[in-house]
Amino acid sequence: MDRQAPRAGFTDVDRESDPRFYIRCLDAQHASAFKQRYKRRTFDLLELRPGQRVLDVGCGTGQDALALAAAVAPDGRVVGLDFSRTMIDEARGRSRGKALPVAFVRGDVHHLAFADDAFDRCRADRTFQHLPEPRQALAEMVRVTAPGGIVLIVEPDHESRLFDSPYPDVSRRFFAFRNSSLRQPGVAHQLYALFKEFGLTEVAVEPLTEIATEYASIAHVAQFEGGMRIAQRYGVVTEEEADAWLAHLAEADRTGRFFHAFTYFITTGRKPA
Repeated sequence: MDRQAPRAGFTDVDRESDPRFYIRCLDAQHASAFKQRYKRRTFDLLELRPGQRVLDVGCGTGQDALALAAAVAPDGRVVGLDFSRTMIDEARGRSRGKALPVAFVRGDVHHLAFADDAFDRCRADRTFQHLPEPRQALAEMVRVTAPGGIVLIVEPDHESRLFDSPYPDVSRRFFAFRNSSLRQPGVAHQLYALFKEFGLTEVAVEPLTEIATEYASIAHVAQFEGGMRIAQRYGVVTEEEADAWLAHLAEADRTGRFFHAFTYFITTGRKPA
C-alpha cells in the first residue's frame, strides 16, 4: 500500500475544491499569540525603516505585507507575492482603502519578475516548506535583494514535532506520514547551510518553540483526528492503534495533560555590499 500522504493543500491552493478553507486557516493561525510573537520578531530582525523596499514572498492574505508597509511608509514600498490567485485576490481586497504603499502580485518565487537588487529586504514566512526547488527560490530572493540588504526566511521544522503520548511509535509513524505530504518538511534546519552556500553574511538562526497545552489552540491546523484516520486508510497505523492514540488525545485534553511542541527557525542573512 502507498504510504505517501496526499499532497498538502497549501502546495497549490487554487486547485483545491475549497480554496477559501485555506484563507480561514491562515486567519486562524494569524490570530494565535505564538504566530503574532514570531511575526513581530521577524519584523524586528528585518531592521525596517521608512523608505525601504520590501518583498514578502508567499504573502497569503496580505496581513503581514500590510504591517510591513506601515513600517516603511510613507516613502517605502512593499510587494506581496503569492503563487495563488485566490490569495492575491483576497490580499488586494483587504488592502483596499488602507492608503498604504503596498501592491500584491501573482508570481513564482522560482522565477521572480523583478530586476536585480530591487529590494532592501526580502522575507518569506512558511513558504519554503511547500516549494519544489528551495535552492532556486533562495537564489532568486538573493538576486533581487540589494547589496547590504537582509534576507529572512521563517519555517516550522516539521521534524521537531513533539507530542506526549503513551504510543510513541504510533506518533512517529503518523507524523512521518504527515510530513510526507510536504515537499520540504525539514527545510527549516537546512536553510543555514543554504544561506551560506549563496554567499550571505552574518547568517544567524533563531529558534522559537510553540507549546500547546490545549488541543483547541492548534486543532484548526493540526487536525489530528482526520489526519490519523487518513493514516489508517493508507495502512500507516491500524484501526486499533488509531483508536487508542485518539482516545489518549481526547483524554489528555479533557484532563489538562495535553502537551504538543513545534519549533520554528528564523534564518537571516545579509547580502554582501
